[in-house]
Amino acid sequence: MLFSLISTTKKVLDKTEIESVIIPTINGEIQVLPHHLPVLGVTQPGILRVQYIGREVNYALGAGIYEVDGEGVRVIADMVDNGENISAESIAQKKEEAKAFMAQARKEGLQNSAEYLAAEEEILKQTALEQLAKRG
Repeated sequence: MLFSLISTTKKVLDKTEIESVIIPTINGEIQVLPHHLPVLGVTQPGILRVQYIGREVNYALGAGIYEVDGEGVRVIADMVDNGENISAESIAQKKEEAKAFMAQARKEGLQNSAEYLAAEEEILKQTALEQLAKRG
């Protein structure tokens, strides 16, 4: 099965042969195997697991979309990180900044603002990076 993984800034994998992929979605995880029925969906920040013959590679994934059709699987997300340059300090700092912003926004009644939702998503992305680092 062919697999393409694209961040909004670059192609990470392009039409690479894989055995399966497990995608984090807003409804939980979906495992895609060869000959899967066509589907289009929304990803959620989390760990994307790509199974090659004999090995698995994990990526921290941001929000995006996925598509499965007769040609293979495509995932497009606003963040794709293979974990090579993860900094625990940077993750902690970004999560704290987002939490502080959210607390202030709640005090001001702005919990439905686009900025609040972006901060909430940032926490999810940083948590995905943190999970990827722990898998090491």
